[in-house]
Amino acid sequence: MGKNVVDERGRITIPKELRDKAGFKPGDSVRITPTKDGVLITKAVDLNVFMEELRGCITVEGDLDPLKLKEIWRTVP
Repeated sequence: MGKNVVDERGRITIPKELRDKAGFKPGDSVRITPTKDGVLITKAVDLNVFMEELRGCITVEGDLDPLKLKEIWRTVP
């Protein structure tokens, strides 16, 4: 891919080929995570989309105790 330069404001341009491959669109939020060798840039998950995709995945009878649900998720491998 060649070299990219960090400008004086800390910005780096991601080449179009890589943006397309990663699915980055103008206005998208990204998550930048430090790694042993540099950084990892991934699309940030939109909370509304995430919640909509989860709709119907959990079914319970009666009231759902959020703390009980949190404990169940912690025990899932």
